[in-house]
Amino acid sequence: MPPDVRFAVLEPTDCDGCGLCCRGIGSPPAIYTYRISRSGKFLFRPVDLPAELGQQLDDYFYGLLRGQEPDDNCIWLDQTTGKCKHYAWRPQVCRTYEVGCDACLNERRPYVTDAKLPTEQDEQS
Repeated sequence: MPPDVRFAVLEPTDCDGCGLCCRGIGSPPAIYTYRISRSGKFLFRPVDLPAELGQQLDDYFYGLLRGQEPDDNCIWLDQTTGKCKHYAWRPQVCRTYEVGCDACLNERRPYVTDAKLPTEQDEQS
């Protein structure tokens, strides 16, 4: 089901009210639950991740392998603001996805209502 969001401009300056990149993708923070089987240590979890966030992830993803997590919204997406609840602790894949990058614009394009969208011909000139 498409999110109930609309934008007046295609190119954002921040993530306020959006969150499209966090919807229907599962939960990238699940990577913080992977353990090295022999030692039981977490493979990707930041050593200074607050214990309550680690526990939340462990409880939510307990027993699931990568790819088995629900293809739902990210568990850290604030549904009201469209922002990450734990932005400082987001995984690398989320850090790489920058506001206004091509992928961001492609996600936003179907939800722009009051702006003239650039066409492929506009972008080539």
